[in-house]
Amino acid sequence: MDKSRVSAVAALLITGFAIVYVVGSAIAGWEPSSGWLIRAIIHIGELLAVAALAFSDAGGRSRVARTGLAAAIGGQLIIAAAEVIWPSNPDLGDALFSVSPILTGAGLITAGVAVIRAGVWAGSSRFLPLTLGLYTILVLIPVMIGSGGPPAPLALWTIGGWDLLWLVLSAGVLGRTRTALPSDPATAKVTIR
Repeated sequence: MDKSRVSAVAALLITGFAIVYVVGSAIAGWEPSSGWLIRAIIHIGELLAVAALAFSDAGGRSRVARTGLAAAIGGQLIIAAAEVIWPSNPDLGDALFSVSPILTGAGLITAGVAVIRAGVWAGSSRFLPLTLGLYTILVLIPVMIGSGGPPAPLALWTIGGWDLLWLVLSAGVLGRTRTALPSDPATAKVTIR
């Protein structure tokens, strides 16, 4: 298995769990005392989805794609750190929470445009990174600000939608197929059906 597939499998499992966890928290109105650790692991799963996308070369080898993916990886690392820091230092945790989704969303939008332009992925799947980035900026961030964030039910349901998009992106990387052009196997393209 190549790096993109290994990362995508791990991301798929963790983001699948994340959806169950967040929906369960929204319905029950309760979260365990170790919720900060569970959420940090979930953000690492989301980070693995970005890594899978990067390893897949869906954005080609462009500087724009690499820059966007690096920003999204940075955003996910910061949000995972924020979950761990927040219980002992809420002010610093809140500052990190305010920066990380912007970095992730902007990075995914940038990388998403590069994925569309590269034409390496075919079909509607090529729009997944851009869709996830736009959801982060246009839906997730405003809802977090307006609702005050978790444990507000609207915030939890919105996070559930976010993790569903991470799951779909991970599945998209896993579902890709390699097709080589008969004249030049070195120019093989990755397509998602």
